[in-house]
Amino acid sequence: MDRTVGEIVAGKPVVWVRSSDSVRQAARAMYDKDVGAVVVMEEGRLRGIFTERDALRFFAATRRNPYTIDVGVVMTRDPVTVAADIPAEEARRLMLAKGFRHLPVMEGETVVGVVSLRGVAFDLSWPG
Repeated sequence: MDRTVGEIVAGKPVVWVRSSDSVRQAARAMYDKDVGAVVVMEEGRLRGIFTERDALRFFAATRRNPYTIDVGVVMTRDPVTVAADIPAEEARRLMLAKGFRHLPVMEGETVVGVVSLRGVAFDLSWPG
C-alpha cells in the first residue's frame, strides 16, 4: 500500500517564517535547514509558502534589498495544500499537474509538514 504524505513528513520539523520577516531571513531559514520551502504563518495559521522558485524570481527580477522586503510581499499566498492522509502517489500527480515542487501538508487547520516532489518520488521509488 502507498504511504501517505503524512508518513513521509513525519518527524521532520516544520520550517516557518512570519510574513513580516525579510526575504533574506526566509532564504536563510531554507539554507540553514536544508529545505526548498518554508511556510509563512501568522497567528498559527498558514498564510503562504516561500519556495526556492520564489527566491530565484525575487533575486532575478528585482534590485530590491532582500533585507528590507517582507517575505509576505513575494510569497505564494493561499497555497494549495494536501491532507496528511492522502497517498503519496496522489500528491505526486497533483504536483506534476500543477507544476508545484512543494505542498504544505495539513491535519485539519494545522501544518504538519511540507512535502516535496523529490521526497515523494524518492519514497515511491524505494517502497517499504
